[in-house]
Amino acid sequence: MPPQHGQFGGIALGKTAFISHASEDASRALEVCAALEAHGVPCWIAPRDVTPGNDYASEILDGIAGSRVFVLLLSRDANDSGFVRREVERAVSKGKPIFPVRLENVTPSKALELFISSAHWIDAWDTPRDAHWQRLAAVIRGERASTSATPAPVLQRTVSRAFIGLAALALIGGVSWWFGRDGDTPTATPVLTPPSPSPSAAVTPPPPLPAPAVAPATPVSTAAVASAGPCPQRLSVNPDLPLPFSCQCSRDAVRDGTVWGTDVYTRDSALCTAAAHAGVVGREGGEITALEAPGRDIYIGTARNGVTSNDYGVYRQSLSFQGAAPPTDGPERCPQRLSINPDLPTPFTCRCSAEAVGSGTVWGTDVYTGDSGLCSAAAHAGAVARSGGVITVYREAGRDLYVGSQRNGITSSDYGHYASSLRFLIRTF
Repeated sequence: MPPQHGQFGGIALGKTAFISHASEDASRALEVCAALEAHGVPCWIAPRDVTPGNDYASEILDGIAGSRVFVLLLSRDANDSGFVRREVERAVSKGKPIFPVRLENVTPSKALELFISSAHWIDAWDTPRDAHWQRLAAVIRGERASTSATPAPVLQRTVSRAFIGLAALALIGGVSWWFGRDGDTPTATPVLTPPSPSPSAAVTPPPPLPAPAVAPATPVSTAAVASAGPCPQRLSVNPDLPLPFSCQCSRDAVRDGTVWGTDVYTRDSALCTAAAHAGVVGREGGEITALEAPGRDIYIGTARNGVTSNDYGVYRQSLSFQGAAPPTDGPERCPQRLSINPDLPTPFTCRCSAEAVGSGTVWGTDVYTGDSGLCSAAAHAGAVARSGGVITVYREAGRDLYVGSQRNGITSSDYGHYASSLRFLIRTF
């Protein structure tokens, strides 16, 4: 249930996969979504991520446009769904890689086959299904490096990018407009009296948060630096490549590719784009030196130097750059959602920006679903001002019911059972 659309409109950072499904398959779709997000692949799924009060069709269009890949959950009901077909049409016209996942032993309808005939699908109706979702997440994450010569990981059937024929397909007629999705409009959960806050609400302040593990911006001996001329798209093409590593970024390379993290980046981030985000190379390109950095439990995305990076969970190989400015003192920025890493220890202290406080969907009151927008939930709880600031969050056990409310300028929503919860340390401003 982690949101991708902000409560105040706009598409948030970090979306990777748009999940298209028939309304009859909603429970399976949520299962897929939860599993992918548990494996570090943020998802956009309706009706969960449709901002209340906004135009439904426009939200769907924005969700597809803002996601990197398109996951089609194929079933008999999906074959019969005109809405699913229109979503696929839109994804093809946007050039999105399509990953068909068969929930049952069916073949695509003729209407869908036109668009996905070049893609190999995943058979995921047998149990245990988590193995399928784990592999799907690995392949989607491998999609980042799909422009390199390294082949993507293999599932039950090899998953390939559906680029073949996309340009031609994009010319096939106009895309039908949305006339409403039968049965997909979310129904309101009856508002019940919120449960009394649990004893864990009385929390003790956490110990000071250690400074982020970032390689210092110290000079590197050129004698120890390996050089390979032009930069590869990603250093993860060879995980054993020794660092430091120097290369030349072209003008195009600094403008292309996805980046995860700030100051310290996942090693499979687009190398030159990450360097531009770090501020060590201009938009016209130039020489960079990548440094080894320890893996992290969480990477925080930011917008900087014309590049927007993304949040990510656990990744065991990192890099930083020679000449980058040292990180600011104090807690680093908050991720959009703590669910980006379900195993991240708490208490967890981080810094909310004013923008982060104003974006992200929230479920619950005082106690929130584990995938609520972190800073928006903190503002709703009264743990941070609308101008931003430092928060401390604690995990709690899941609940069978979360009750929404309006408070501190934030509107939260009702939700049913969710496996994990959040509560915040309340400070006096």
